[in-house]
Amino acid sequence: MSGVSVRRTETPAVFEHAENGLRAKEFCRALDTGLEPKQVEGIRAKLKRLVGRGILTEPAPGLFILPSPKTGT
Repeated sequence: MSGVSVRRTETPAVFEHAENGLRAKEFCRALDTGLEPKQVEGIRAKLKRLVGRGILTEPAPGLFILPSPKTGT
């Protein structure tokens, strides 16, 4: 465990304001969690897990965004 705590509710809120997505370091900066490599890598791993759960997408390596809203229901 990296020691960096990110609440699930904070993640979507940060990404809602990032039109072009965020990289792990930018996400750390937005949450003021610190920019040490250990912290950034811990956040990157957590963001990758959120991609696996469908909460975020990764359109380019290291770039994380919210998935597009599904329409046509």
